[in-house]
Amino acid sequence: MNLIRVMPAQGSQRDARLAIALARFFYLKELQVKLTVNGEAYEAKEPVSVTALLEEMGIGGRAVVVVLNDEVIPASSRSTCGLREGDCVDLFRLVGGG
Repeated sequence: MNLIRVMPAQGSQRDARLAIALARFFYLKELQVKLTVNGEAYEAKEPVSVTALLEEMGIGGRAVVVVLNDEVIPASSRSTCGLREGDCVDLFRLVGGG
């Protein structure tokens, strides 16, 4: 499987959403991807993007730091950052204290 990374052209979020929808329809329909999430095996049912993974895991609206293959993924790029077989995802929850 090849990495599908959809990056908007010059900040066009509409183009990115369209590309993700097309990828989902043509390439990723009912495709599962085996990932490692926080050191454990995980099979993603809808591996279109990091955002889709977080929503699938039930943590889509929470403040988390996402590290994909040792690279921090900014929240603004999660919807356009694709996943591929064998990727390692680490999720860190922000905790306040004093």
